[in-house]
Amino acid sequence: MITHYFLEDNQLTITEDIKKSLWLHVEKPTAAEIELLSQKYELPKDYLTSILDDNENARAEGLQQEKFLIPVLLLLQFPYVSTSPSGYLQFNTYPLAMIITPQKRLITVCNYHMPFFKDILENPLPKNDMSSKLNLVLQILWHLALTYNQDLADLRRQVDKLEGQIQVSTENKHLYQLMDIQKSLVLFEAATKANFQTLTRLADTSEFQEHHAYHIHLHDILVETKQSMTSAKINLQLVSQMNETFSAIVSNNLNIVMKILTSLTIVLTIPTIVGGVYGMNVKLPFAESDNAFFLISGITIVICYLAIKYLKKRNLL
Repeated sequence: MITHYFLEDNQLTITEDIKKSLWLHVEKPTAAEIELLSQKYELPKDYLTSILDDNENARAEGLQQEKFLIPVLLLLQFPYVSTSPSGYLQFNTYPLAMIITPQKRLITVCNYHMPFFKDILENPLPKNDMSSKLNLVLQILWHLALTYNQDLADLRRQVDKLEGQIQVSTENKHLYQLMDIQKSLVLFEAATKANFQTLTRLADTSEFQEHHAYHIHLHDILVETKQSMTSAKINLQLVSQMNETFSAIVSNNLNIVMKILTSLTIVLTIPTIVGGVYGMNVKLPFAESDNAFFLISGITIVICYLAIKYLKKRNLL
């Protein structure tokens, strides 16, 4: 689907007038739409088809020019929340193609809905001396970097909550959830690292080096991206260590339960043995007494008590 936006009072608005459009956003493009855009804006087809591969790495093309006189491609990874096969929250990363055309137009193409898309439309673009096109580009990059940090904060909260639950857990479901978090962090670390390298290449271009405002805004984005890259790396290391620790905790909790059940089985076996002995048709102590039942029951209770006390002393119950 192709949607055109133009800028009015620093606010992005949908327009049907293609000539007025500043931003052309394409989501889930069809083969016909890709062919149309490629011909109309004289774009290499791989600029548009790259987003169809979910595993496409971040990269940049066309940045070697001093001025953006031919289309420039920035292919970045953005986070996308989903549900894992095990049924827990998981974050994936998918490619976003940002094409800066010489005709003062920005074209973005993605195969999944960008989570920060609504924020871009609702918040007005900041007023500055930058061109509207590059101002919009930097705003999209800024929201992209912020989204990573917000999602990383969500993942950290999940880990903290999981840490409290797993201390008394004997089930594998928490380990599955931890595995999904670990997978998300692996994807985040790789994506933010690739994004940082691509944005660094953009910062080194003449267009951004010569314009102070562009350089300052892109520097802030690089700092935010660097922060998310470092946070993903640290959290991944912590989760990897916690995964081993939690596996040991779950195993230990299960051993404790089995130890208690085994000890209780031993204690409950005592009355069975005594009852079996006195069920034999032979002469036994107290068998002829009128209070035989109470005497035998009392002795059995005493033996069970002594057994429980012994097991507790040995930390077996």
